[in-house]
Amino acid sequence: MNKKETFGGEIAKQLPVKDIYHDLAQPTLSTVGQGLQGVTKLALAPISALVWGYDKIADYLNVAIPKYFEKRKIEKESIVSPDPAIAVPVVEAMKYTSHKKELREMFTNLLGTAMNADSIDAHPAFVDIIKQLSSDEGKVIKYLYQDDKQPMIKIRIKLDDNGGESDLSPYFSDIGYKADCQYPQKFSEYLDNLHRLGIIEVYYDRFLTNEKYYEELKYHSNFPHIAGKEKYNIVEKKSMYELSEFGKKFCKVCLD
Repeated sequence: MNKKETFGGEIAKQLPVKDIYHDLAQPTLSTVGQGLQGVTKLALAPISALVWGYDKIADYLNVAIPKYFEKRKIEKESIVSPDPAIAVPVVEAMKYTSHKKELREMFTNLLGTAMNADSIDAHPAFVDIIKQLSSDEGKVIKYLYQDDKQPMIKIRIKLDDNGGESDLSPYFSDIGYKADCQYPQKFSEYLDNLHRLGIIEVYYDRFLTNEKYYEELKYHSNFPHIAGKEKYNIVEKKSMYELSEFGKKFCKVCLD
């Protein structure tokens, strides 16, 4: 069986071939525009190396998927053709995300699950979820799957005696540092996105009973400290977050 006949190649061949159109009415660039064009081409040059072609995806899958089956002791008799509703968008998405290890592995696991006749856990929605994740968010999810419930703190200031409060800082959690994220300081953005995708539940009015978790956050070297806070009525609001039930199902398929 040659490369084109392997399941990776077969999946790739299911993808639609799009027509390429050229804009014949493109205006002539000015001298300044030509200079910017050169800089733009230079800046975009590395992108071509990051976009995987179908042959490269097939080569990768023809190695990665058998490893997936071997690791999970899945017998040959249980291997079936995947649902195109999962396989085709997975391969299409891998064109643009395969240079990111965390996302590449998630797509591989999802496709492997879809090819296991004994599993009913793969869901087409998981493809779109992975497409909307950054590498850092993939790391956060992986860490949460091992250590689910996590504390977070937001610093607020009381405005008056009637209970009015205003935020002085976004929620702080050390999970980005523990998970070795590239941009751990963007935790609040990751939190919002993972909550939007239904992967995590955020409890703004609940907190972990063990105070030590919050003390560890407050002594973290990157915890936001407010200059002159003794002049203000500062409130350190304790909250928590964890994987949702849907998030656990997602992790079972895409991380296990």
